[in-house]
Amino acid sequence: MRGARALLGAIGAICAIAPAASFAADTPAAAKKAAATQKESKPASECSDYGTGFFKLGDSGFCGRAGYDVMGFAAKDFASHDIGLVGQRLPSSVYAAGVPILYYYDKNFSKQTRDPYPGVDAQVNFVAMRQTDYGLLIGYVNLRAAGQLQDDESGDMRYVANNAVNGSVLQGLVDQAWVRLDGLEVGVQPSMFGFARWGYSISPGYSSLVNTPAVSYTYRVDNVAGSNNSVSASIALEDPSRRDMGDGVLADYGETYRPDVVAQARFGTPNLLLHVGGALHEIHDVAAWDCCYSPDHTLWGAAATAGGEYRFKWSNVFGPAAGDTYGRLLLQVAAARGAIGYLGIPFFATDYVVGGDGDLKETTGYSAVASYEHLWTPTVKSSITYSIFGTSEASDMELLGPNEPMWFDVKVRGALLQGGIEDMIQPGLVLGAEAGYTWTTATGNYAGASSAPLSVSFPDVAAYVRKFF
Repeated sequence: MRGARALLGAIGAICAIAPAASFAADTPAAAKKAAATQKESKPASECSDYGTGFFKLGDSGFCGRAGYDVMGFAAKDFASHDIGLVGQRLPSSVYAAGVPILYYYDKNFSKQTRDPYPGVDAQVNFVAMRQTDYGLLIGYVNLRAAGQLQDDESGDMRYVANNAVNGSVLQGLVDQAWVRLDGLEVGVQPSMFGFARWGYSISPGYSSLVNTPAVSYTYRVDNVAGSNNSVSASIALEDPSRRDMGDGVLADYGETYRPDVVAQARFGTPNLLLHVGGALHEIHDVAAWDCCYSPDHTLWGAAATAGGEYRFKWSNVFGPAAGDTYGRLLLQVAAARGAIGYLGIPFFATDYVVGGDGDLKETTGYSAVASYEHLWTPTVKSSITYSIFGTSEASDMELLGPNEPMWFDVKVRGALLQGGIEDMIQPGLVLGAEAGYTWTTATGNYAGASSAPLSVSFPDVAAYVRKFF
């Protein structure tokens, strides 16, 4: 279960290009401009109203824009050891399905992290827009290929794809592909649960930011009470499979019958964005049935999140001595029960544990991110991000045999500190570097007896060059 950093597993994802309209809900100024464009119903010949780089697409009435984002990087992960977890079912004379138990152990990763490794994250996108009698019609697609050359368990170098979805590289290639008419959006799109970003570091903090097949609707009001403020509310039906956290032993997901229900509300000013979100995630387990014909069960997990981002000019705080420098601060927290995939954390817990009698016990967890970005000059910026997470995965008390009770409660806690610097040496060309340090600890209680805690910690570093348009 290494992946406590997942530095290169997602190092380029935060750099994905999206049209301004794609994230209009995140920036009130952009939302205001888009609304004004709709009201004026500008003809397609005036494609510049949509932003720089837009051009007419023949006589279709659409304006289009193409973009790309390519990042090459080299990194070194110093995680020679990490925490491994394995679930088992102990034989029981009482329960045919056996009694579940979870062990943690010190897993050696020295062969996989022996050498530095290079990688690439390449993305290309296209957006098309036109005004209609029913509002602004937008189509958007972003294709992404990401991976690196890395040592495997035998010490041999091999290519590792970073953006596979449910084990499919092809699914991961389609990073986003959606159509939006006014507030209605259909296709592979950013989940309504996630905040605008997972921190300002180039690699992710412990925060959920997932693109998923979904149908969503957003109702937005701009210029609230004659101000530059905006409010929005969204509801979405999303693909649940990208959130499932199961191992096939303690928790084995069967066919899912219902989509996840995700809701979001936001309030924005020119300098502040506040976000709250919630999700319901169906659990349909077949582990006990597959093992020993125990009944399968269905229930709902849930998750909630809240966050905010504030942008400011330091001279407004400390006066002229601060110079022409800017900063932005992000805070976000999330909690889940039976929906650990909504926390944006490494795979250190399943969503639930199925008991010998087929009953399900949901796992609980939390995550939090604090991130600050400082713009020293128009081209040089630095960032620092601190993230934490925790999970508690437990079973109910059951019997191995007469007078042989057994249960477990395994807790995993983690923290991640990241710092980076970036310089745009010319428009669209960036050089940067980032370093991180990870701490993770596992503790367990088995039938009332505490096990020895296991802790690991390690640094990692990366340097990258990025070209985008």
